[in-house]
Amino acid sequence: MIDTEIQKETTDRMQKAFAYIQEKIKKVRTGLAHASLVEGIKIPCYGGEQELKHIAAISCPSARSILITPWDQNVLQNISASLVKSNLGMAPSVEQKSIRLKVPELTEDRKKELIRIFKKDVEKSRIEFRYIRKTMNEKVRKALKNKEIGEDIAKNQEDNIQKITDEFIKKVDDLSEKKQQELMRV
Repeated sequence: MIDTEIQKETTDRMQKAFAYIQEKIKKVRTGLAHASLVEGIKIPCYGGEQELKHIAAISCPSARSILITPWDQNVLQNISASLVKSNLGMAPSVEQKSIRLKVPELTEDRKKELIRIFKKDVEKSRIEFRYIRKTMNEKVRKALKNKEIGEDIAKNQEDNIQKITDEFIKKVDDLSEKKQQELMRV
């Protein structure tokens, strides 16, 4: 029983860590318009702060522009001000009922800088996976010490934990490679 719990907990924790890095890498600007570049920006409105995706429709009418159409026109100026403060490197142009952002092309230096930044994030995720592996292996050893499981089950569990770790590290490496190719292609 304890062996399946450990395996499930290992997978769940690594899946959460992978989802985090996946979301972070997705937000790296590639020079192409994408709604995820702006959807998480906090907009002061309605007595608090709301994420942009909750108060406006976000679309990409072309590869180099993002169109933001708020459902309530009263927040148009708040959205514009928040976009300026967000340091996206894109100046919002307010149209009648919407805001348009032109996504500038990335310079070669900026592409290399973005790759360097997200490689750091990828390495942090690898460290997180190894930390989860260490924590779960300690649980296995503790269960073995308390005679809750036998040595063969403990060895099997450590092997399974290593396989899960390798699987998630490969997923992150593949994601990183794909993003690097995407950046260099643009």
